[in-house]
Amino acid sequence: MDVYKIVLLFCCLQLSLVAQQKEDIVSIKINSPSFKNKMHYLAGYYGKYTVLLDSAKASNNGELLFKNTKKYTQGIYMLVNSDKNIVTEFIIDEKQQYSIALNITNPEKSTIVNSEVNTRFFEFNALLKQNNIEIKKLVEQLENAPTKNDSIVIKHKISNLNNTLNNYKNNFTKEHPNNILSLLFNLSKPVENYFNNEKFTSKKDSLTFLKDAYFKEINLSDNRLLRNPFLEKKINTYFDLFVPKTPKDLTFEITDILNRTGDKNGEMFSYLSIFFVNNYVNAKIMGNDRVFINIYNTFFKNKTYNWLTTKQQIFLNTSNLQIKDNLIGNKAKNLFMTSINEQKLNLYNVNAPYTIVIFWDPSCGHCVKELPKINKLYTSNLKNKGVKIYAVNINPELKKEWKEFIFKEKLNDWIHVYPSSVVYGNYSKEDTDFQTLYNVNQTPVIYLLDKNKIFRAKKISVEKFKFIINKLENK
Repeated sequence: MDVYKIVLLFCCLQLSLVAQQKEDIVSIKINSPSFKNKMHYLAGYYGKYTVLLDSAKASNNGELLFKNTKKYTQGIYMLVNSDKNIVTEFIIDEKQQYSIALNITNPEKSTIVNSEVNTRFFEFNALLKQNNIEIKKLVEQLENAPTKNDSIVIKHKISNLNNTLNNYKNNFTKEHPNNILSLLFNLSKPVENYFNNEKFTSKKDSLTFLKDAYFKEINLSDNRLLRNPFLEKKINTYFDLFVPKTPKDLTFEITDILNRTGDKNGEMFSYLSIFFVNNYVNAKIMGNDRVFINIYNTFFKNKTYNWLTTKQQIFLNTSNLQIKDNLIGNKAKNLFMTSINEQKLNLYNVNAPYTIVIFWDPSCGHCVKELPKINKLYTSNLKNKGVKIYAVNINPELKKEWKEFIFKEKLNDWIHVYPSSVVYGNYSKEDTDFQTLYNVNQTPVIYLLDKNKIFRAKKISVEKFKFIINKLENK
């Protein structure tokens, strides 16, 4: 679930009488004969999302005028037509009063007045377009190069074209380090361009250099970072290339990034904190949901922010409750259950080198398909290793169907239990809430525990448990 879902917003500005009396500090004119009397929209980025900000109907001569009494955050913006197609992209920087006579067929021939940054932006896009066309031709030639020397010559030409683009970017950022276009160039810089002719004696040294240089030119508290589509890609590349996929390393890097976003009630922290929450609340790698718990404990537990909605807070708190007690490497909470023979048989009573805990429901169609497959693997491989299956029927009202299924599928070697109606001892309601403790929101839910009832695997197929057990045994 994405707790920071942003939908396309049509915010047709309805200015009050007082607001109309204010001076328009934003006045952006875009015109083309093809716009005549047609509705268009001003759109911007908010991270990877697209937000429609304003609307305007073109005049008889095709002129659109977007006005505002409050400046927009600097970044890449878009002109969108009534079919929701992007007509063109342009830059809004500190100077927000300018005009663009747009040549739709050949954007590089557009006439731009009072906006140097857009002149350079359109110029660069024209260079990029032409280079891509030429590189595509050269790549086709390379595939059919008759000799090795021909290949070398073609590769050299491709390299020169890439260098032309890189030089354009580098020269601009040196001349205008604080310009929004420089920020965009730095955000979209390919990893290899950070080397800048540096030489290293080992791969480790080169990776260390790249890692240190990667965010050096980026101020992570700069709200302009969100007004373009490059930020998430840059962050994902950093984690893919430079960060070991362990909860400890991931948590360290995420904490460092979030601490560099400045004001915790600001846009950068609000966006990136939820970005990382969404990445790790349902982690792709088993065990890395611990990263979500670490983020929650550091930045959200017992904390409130101006931007945090009630819905988001509920999601965060609920997710924490559902994950914190079943983390890989932690000890499982006891399960207070009654056996199929109506005897008390808690999880901690099971003595085995490994225990597979399965939560299932006799009325669950997926369960009745999966459990026989699990039993086949169990009888052919896992049983001989001393593994035991502790199968919890979460729907004890279906006792007849439960017993019939066990008999039919010959699951006699399993330990079959259901939740005890009464639990004796000094236990709280939370201690006995197995559905929260084990995050049982659907069935089947399966965990692998070792002899000390430590979580060793979850959210993977039982077939993979065999390999995990073999790996643990060979440590």
